[in-house]
Amino acid sequence: MNIHNQQLIALSDGLYLDAFVVDDRDEVIFISLWARDGEMQHLFAALTLPITQGGYREKRVRLPDGNLQTLNLNRVKDMKKITTRLPRFTPVGEWVHTWLILPELMKTPYGSHEGWILSQNLLNWDALWPVVKTLCHLPLLDEWKNELAVLLHHSVKHLDAFGVFAYQLTLEPELIEPIIADAVKSGSLPIQTQRRTSYVYKGDAL
Repeated sequence: MNIHNQQLIALSDGLYLDAFVVDDRDEVIFISLWARDGEMQHLFAALTLPITQGGYREKRVRLPDGNLQTLNLNRVKDMKKITTRLPRFTPVGEWVHTWLILPELMKTPYGSHEGWILSQNLLNWDALWPVVKTLCHLPLLDEWKNELAVLLHHSVKHLDAFGVFAYQLTLEPELIEPIIADAVKSGSLPIQTQRRTSYVYKGDAL
């Protein structure tokens, strides 16, 4: 089954998904769901009911490649719900499309050193670079981009996902500062003379 040429995966009878992202604990942080209104409301009810009363917090789905994926839905209460309805007359009837997404994925909190990117396309370091500069508390020069692709590779994590590509960027100051400082002192991250006096690391001019 396809809607707008996007393959759908059955989550349960009458309920489908076409994209999801999970973190390193298999917790769902984004999911795109399709169903008729009754099935969608049944899902939300099941996610709030105790397990003993027919509720659930976990689903296993089979991906197109044949692999099974566990989806833990424990964080649904923290997620923002965005819903739209398809036109009444479609090949599958009247359907509801719902996104559940953590608010942090929509807008990185000010001052945070952690951010997420969802994309329909695979992103390389060049595409991630503007976000890296925004998240890092130290000023990063554009001429450092290629060198930092190696030094900061551990700061970018590819999250398990289907239907989208997902990235988690974490630039913790206590980890980033010594990496940048050592690279500047060794000369692998060059600083032009006119910029030297303005680059400050922990209060000491480099």
